[in-house]
Amino acid sequence: MKKTILATILLLASMSQADMIKCSFTEPFIMTTYSTSKSELTYEGADLKKFSVKNVSFQIKSAGVFELVSKDGKVLQSLTLNNKGSNGMSDTIYPFEVKDNTSIMTANGGFGGCISNHLQSKEGNP
Repeated sequence: MKKTILATILLLASMSQADMIKCSFTEPFIMTTYSTSKSELTYEGADLKKFSVKNVSFQIKSAGVFELVSKDGKVLQSLTLNNKGSNGMSDTIYPFEVKDNTSIMTANGGFGGCISNHLQSKEGNP
C-alpha cells in the first residue's frame, strides 16, 4: 500500500512539472500540444488548419487521471497515465492514453497516446 501511494505521489509530481503534453491521433492524423505555462491546447494536422484553445486548465481528477478543461467547463481531453496509450497505427506505446472529446476526432473514437517532457514513449513489441 505504501509503495502504491509513493508511486502515485511521484507520478503526480512529474506531471506537475510537465511543460508540454503532446498527443498523437490517427484517422484523422492530428497532433495536439498542451502548454501548462500558457494554459493553451493547440491542434494541428495535415488536413486541419492549426488553431489553439486558450484558458484551458489541467485538472487532476484522481491518481493518474487528468482532464484538460476549457474555460466554459467543457472537458476537451481526458488523459490516463497507464502506459497503454496508442495512436492506433504504430507499435509505439505512450505513457498516457487520451480521449479527445471534441468533434474534430471522428474516427478511432478520439483515442490516442501522449507524452510529456518527463514521460516519453517506448517502442512496443511487434
